[in-house]
Amino acid sequence: MFKTHSPKIKAFAQRNPDNLFLVIMMVVLSIQQKWSLVGDMLLDMNKNQKNSKFIWGNKRSTYNYMVKHQHFIFGQMMAVLNSVHLTSYEKAYSLMKIFLRIDGLGLAKAGFVCQLTAGLVGCMDVHNIKTYNIKPNSLVLNKKLTSEKGILSNNNKIKQYITICQDYGTENLWNSWCSMIAASYPKDFIDSNHVSEVHYTYLTGEFTNDL
Repeated sequence: MFKTHSPKIKAFAQRNPDNLFLVIMMVVLSIQQKWSLVGDMLLDMNKNQKNSKFIWGNKRSTYNYMVKHQHFIFGQMMAVLNSVHLTSYEKAYSLMKIFLRIDGLGLAKAGFVCQLTAGLVGCMDVHNIKTYNIKPNSLVLNKKLTSEKGILSNNNKIKQYITICQDYGTENLWNSWCSMIAASYPKDFIDSNHVSEVHYTYLTGEFTNDL
């Protein structure tokens, strides 16, 4: 699943700023929503843009931020990905710092963006927190901290999050999550491969809800 669909999604995300915008909005639209609904949400956003009924609350903050900064974020991301001097861990850390500056993204969703755009880190959402018995408080950043001690605390949490995801494996996190969603929502998905595939077809608008 991951080996099949991750390369397609990475290529899509790294193609241009508009595609990265779609990837990030897919991640944000998925917050507290069934995964089977996200494709239609993304289509509605593409059609109605900021007036989409699915762009509300913090999701509107993310949308507005990305409209203004998508080219800058894309340039930073590609600079990290194209660097020959950074290790995989260093790339993951640099990307997390970039994506965490986006309004509405916390550790889990920034990790999801890294997973989609670079095949790194992963998403410790509510499902994976339960599966891997992760303490929820360990995944919460305080973005209002400006003191040196506060910044160091947040940096340590970012590094801890990356390490957790690396320990369980980015590919494993993806595949196990897809299997869990397929088993939990058999009326929405044919199988785990279908869950994995729509990560890509949601972005391209090529998905179908017909089983």
